[in-house]
Order: sequence, then structure tokens, then C-alpha cells
Amino acid sequence: MYLNNKAPYIAILGLSIIYAGCKVPAVTNTSVLKEMPSSFSTSTDTNSIADINWKEYFKDSVLVALIDTAIHNNPDVPIALQQIEIASNKVRARNSELYPSVTAGGAAGLEKVGRYTSQGAGDASADITPGK
Repeated sequence: MYLNNKAPYIAILGLSIIYAGCKVPAVTNTSVLKEMPSSFSTSTDTNSIADINWKEYFKDSVLVALIDTAIHNNPDVPIALQQIEIASNKVRARNSELYPSVTAGGAAGLEKVGRYTSQGAGDASADITPGK
């Protein structure tokens, strides 16, 4: 009797799930993509701070000496150079797997069995040719 009270609710829930699952998705409109510009820089100014050497940009000789000392004694620069070298070697190793390779090898062996083993006794008692 307890199950009969919930049966209509379970049926309605099941039918709503089936209805939602069978719904056809709506068609979406795709927007028109804008074309990429040929150049992002629209500036016609030829003067740029990037063209000036930093020693010429800063006029204070003490500041230039401090910056120069900091650049030469910076421990991050050699670390960055080592990381660049490591990445370069990894790329070189990955690319080398794409090229054909040649390998060569050789092997030599000798088998000498003992006289008093089963194989040695069998070899000693067998005549390869009559009398030998």
C-alpha cells in the first residue's frame, strides 16, 4: 500500500526524464568571424625606446655601474642558460628518434663439455666415423 502512494509520482518523474531526453536540441546560430588584420601595430612613429642602448638611456654613471654589476653577478642568468641548453638537448634527442639508425653487433661462443658429464660421456663413446 505504501508503494501505491508513490507510484504516480514515480511515473511522472520517469515520463519527465524520458521527455527531456528525447527533446531535439535547438539550432544555434554561428557568429561570423572577423578577419585578422595584416598588422597589429598601427603606429607610424619610427622612434622607439627599444632601439636605445640602456647605457645611453640612463645618464647617471653610478646607476649604470650598479646595473652593470647586477647583470654580471646575477645567478639566474647562468641557470637560465643551462635550462635553455637542457631544453635544446631534449629537443635534439626527440628529433633524433625520427632519423634512421644503424646498429651492428657480433657474438662468439665456445661450448666445451666435461668428460664425465652425460653429454661428454655420450660424445666420447660415439664414433663419428667407424674407428674414429
